[in-house]
Amino acid sequence: MVIFDVPHVFRVFNGPRGVLNLLDRHQPDHGLSYNRVQMWQQRNAIPTKWIGAVFYCIEQSGHQCREFLMDNDEFG
Repeated sequence: MVIFDVPHVFRVFNGPRGVLNLLDRHQPDHGLSYNRVQMWQQRNAIPTKWIGAVFYCIEQSGHQCREFLMDNDEFG
């Protein structure tokens, strides 16, 4: 199974503030607060509703989405 490596997103973009700044830059008027994005980091999960926006912002920032994916089978 391929999974989204949420901790890697927060490492690359320097925590919740960095992810929120990324969304601000590429998805203005998203309506997210710092506390909500911080909760994503604490829960180690980005809600399904926001995955598309996060992937879009990752691509727009010059990264490739595959950098943020892991294959569980390689660890099994």
